[in-house]
Amino acid sequence: MIEVVRSGLVDASPERVWHVVSRGDRVVEWLAFADRVEVVGGGGCGERRTVFGRWRGRVSEVDQEVVEYRRPAVVAWRHVGERWDGKDAPRLAARTEFRVELEASGDGTLVRLRSLQEPASAGKGLLIKLFGARAVARGMERSLRALGALF
Repeated sequence: MIEVVRSGLVDASPERVWHVVSRGDRVVEWLAFADRVEVVGGGGCGERRTVFGRWRGRVSEVDQEVVEYRRPAVVAWRHVGERWDGKDAPRLAARTEFRVELEASGDGTLVRLRSLQEPASAGKGLLIKLFGARAVARGMERSLRALGALF
C-alpha cells in the first residue's frame, strides 16, 4: 500500500469544515484535482460522482464512490473508474482511496488528507512512488491551502 498524507489546521469548527468537504457539489471549491464535478447519484455513503480535472497535463475524469461517511469526522471515496483524454487510464493501482479526516483542535480543525493506493503490480508501485506520490502530495498541499482560504 502506498500512502500519502498531508495535514493542516483550518480556522473553523469541524462541523463547518464538514459542510464543505462532505458534499460532492462543493469539491471544486477546495480539491486541487477538481475543475468540475457531476454528482451522479446517491448522497452520503454511496454517493457516486465524476470529478473532471487535469492530471500530468492530461484531461482526467475520475468516477468516485463515497465509501465512508461519518459526520463530522471522515469522508472517504474510492476510484471506480479513471480516464485520461477520454480513454481508460493505465491501471497503475488496483485500488485507490482518498480520505478526508477532521479532528477538533483548539478553536479550529486539524484536516488530514490521506491517499491510499494498492499498486496493481510491483513495477506499477514503483511508478506510483517515483512519479505519482509527489504530484498527489503537491495537490493535497494546494487543497489544504484552498480549504483554509474558505474560512
